[in-house]
Amino acid sequence: MKELVGRVALGVAGFSFAPRDRSADLATIRAGIAAGTAILDTARAYARVDAPLYGEELAAEAARGTGVIVGTKGGHSRTGESTWDADISARRIRSDVETSLRVFGRERLDLYYLHRVDLAEQPVEEGVSALAELRDEGKVARVGLSNVSVADLERAAAVARVDAVQNHHSAIGRESLDVLAWCEANEVPFFAYSPLRPASAAPSPHLAALADERGVSLQRLYLRALLASSPVLSVVSGATRPETVLDSLAAESEPWDEPLATAYAADLT
Repeated sequence: MKELVGRVALGVAGFSFAPRDRSADLATIRAGIAAGTAILDTARAYARVDAPLYGEELAAEAARGTGVIVGTKGGHSRTGESTWDADISARRIRSDVETSLRVFGRERLDLYYLHRVDLAEQPVEEGVSALAELRDEGKVARVGLSNVSVADLERAAAVARVDAVQNHHSAIGRESLDVLAWCEANEVPFFAYSPLRPASAAPSPHLAALADERGVSLQRLYLRALLASSPVLSVVSGATRPETVLDSLAAESEPWDEPLATAYAADLT
């Protein structure tokens, strides 16, 4: 579990939905890896209409030859300009995992999530059982669940070991406190995606003043506060520019001291 907690993972979603400069994006991701990014986060659904595997292909190319952990997701894919499906049936999950194995050119995937448990018609038990079988077969190292409730986790954990959870959870909104508490109680790594939303729109005068005083970005302090909020938590950064990727990574080493803890607590009240 240690390698999955207390980290700033770099998310590939922001690079994947619309045409961008692929070479520049690869350089940005690789700069993050060179600076210490230990985890990349992608998904089958992070794609373009004309490139249904784009997000995974981008992550695969960036990670090739490195020791970075890659988390990807299935059971959810882009079907049109503004439409996505959700299917966590055993047949679909096995098919998506096999596709991901081909994309990454690996015999085993580091971490694989059921992506939209909340939208799928199939019971979570079906999808997680399929992933557990693939883990037993050596095709998946870790089984993850994304966009889940505590009830979903309880049902899933009754049939298979859950190795990671990813939900929306921001520094100020703290949208998934109950799920985070479940992860803490069960020692399961929790990845907070969209960690700056809605924090970036919320008034945070104490953190903003401290950021000015320290000469760092408010976003860095938001991420540092989240990392300090739980022993099982990591964040997924959506940064897409070299400078913001590096700034996000700096949250791992930003001092967590009394002034920062006090400022964060004051902005939560």
